[in-house]
Amino acid sequence: MDPLGQLIAWSAGYGLLGVFLVAFSERVVPIFPSYAILVAIGIASHSDAWSAPAGLFAAVAGSYVGGSIYYLMATIVPAERATRFLIRFALLFGTSSARVESLIHYFRTHQSALSFTSQLVPTIRLVAPAIAGLLKVQPGPFALASAVGVTIWNGIFFLVGYICAVYSFSGNITQLALEVMIILMVTETLAFFVWRRWRRSRLARNG
Repeated sequence: MDPLGQLIAWSAGYGLLGVFLVAFSERVVPIFPSYAILVAIGIASHSDAWSAPAGLFAAVAGSYVGGSIYYLMATIVPAERATRFLIRFALLFGTSSARVESLIHYFRTHQSALSFTSQLVPTIRLVAPAIAGLLKVQPGPFALASAVGVTIWNGIFFLVGYICAVYSFSGNITQLALEVMIILMVTETLAFFVWRRWRRSRLARNG
């Protein structure tokens, strides 16, 4: 079975609107991982269904709009209620209220950088817009930073799929997405250990 292949075949019938809707649904109801969908869109973009730049633009637009909806919904929540919610939620994971308030202050101080980097981290990128809305991140910095992050994330996996298509990939798209997931997990694990080791050495030097 190739559910991703079937999904992309369905979207091809609607052209760029289908690409937009598939990318949009990935942010709203993430049935498939984003990288899997984007790889599949990249493969399909090598066909005559749509051009590669147009396919990438539609995918970025769908992901961006989907994430922005959560941001806009979260901004409606009053600031005090949002802070209480975040503190209660963090307490479930053993994080103290003082630590949460410190993280909230840090996020608001570095809102542009964190809005950007959060779009490059799996899973976190899905909830980051809602958290930004709860923390009342300014619309301008959020819109620009998240748009750049979404473009980079989508572009990387779109390019992986497109390159596979250029080299005459004709296999199971779902299987290819699984292989990409494994590579991504290994890369993230290595990056995490490198970052933690660097952070510990930095703290040791400063201490």
